[in-house]
Amino acid sequence: PGDSPGHAPAEPTSRAGGKAKVVADLKASRGYSTVVMIGDGATDMEARDVPGGADAFIGFGGIQVRDKVKAGADWFVTSFDELMKALAGC
Repeated sequence: PGDSPGHAPAEPTSRAGGKAKVVADLKASRGYSTVVMIGDGATDMEARDVPGGADAFIGFGGIQVRDKVKAGADWFVTSFDELMKALAGC
């Protein structure tokens, strides 16, 4: 991770708790009342687990199913088609 091309260590998303901070900042600065985080890892899921963070977490297992993410997600999908079909009715 730290030596990956494009890795920006100064960005909040590059460290633990950073994604939650970004979500909270977006909600505060843009006035979003509801934010749903979609991701495939534990750091994506933690964005929901802090005050002011995401309101829900959709786990994605289309590439690799991570048991912790599957167990902790509010909803877990393995295909974006499944997600898009469900959202089409909204």
